[in-house]
Amino acid sequence: MRKPKPYDHSDPRPPSRSQKKRDSSALQVLGAKLAELPDSALKRLALTPRLDEAIREYKKLGKHEAKRRQLQFIGALMRETDTDPLAHAVADMEAGNRSQSREFHAVEALRTALLSGDESGLEGIVALAPEADQAEIRSRIRMLVRNAKAEIEKNKPPRTSRTLFRLLRDLRATGGSSETAATGDDQESDDDAQDWDNADAGPLKTTF
Repeated sequence: MRKPKPYDHSDPRPPSRSQKKRDSSALQVLGAKLAELPDSALKRLALTPRLDEAIREYKKLGKHEAKRRQLQFIGALMRETDTDPLAHAVADMEAGNRSQSREFHAVEALRTALLSGDESGLEGIVALAPEADQAEIRSRIRMLVRNAKAEIEKNKPPRTSRTLFRLLRDLRATGGSSETAATGDDQESDDDAQDWDNADAGPLKTTF
């Protein structure tokens, strides 16, 4: 993301019109990215009350022209704000999105391969678990794959596929504990449903 070039106050000449336009555009871009943050993230930023209110108002607007005018107003307010911490917060969010998206798609690809009968990645994921749990986890993954295939064939809701996704995700994240290996097939959490929905929705968004 391009940051506005700081104006050299030691220069007796006022900034040019083109420089002012570039600065204004950059601030509006940053403002739009801030508006993409969840409310929980905005609360942790040192926004001025007016800027915080302006961003929240922008989120409520539906019409393109109204949002454009509000974004211009946000850009004007940001000229009175130290934007460096805000730019860093947005950069961290974008980096987190990319990392989370890569991890999600890696788990998704492994699940898809297993459901298609390709076990080339099975031993690699099983090896992440403690040695004492590996036989149980290998057996559990194969059982979940069989049950998930049956769901697909019978056109049933993908409950077992979601459970399989969660198990693979947790193995990659934690190395697989005994508790992970023993989780029941029928225990479907809200997170599982969200994982499955996001498989079609594209990259996950961070909660920042």
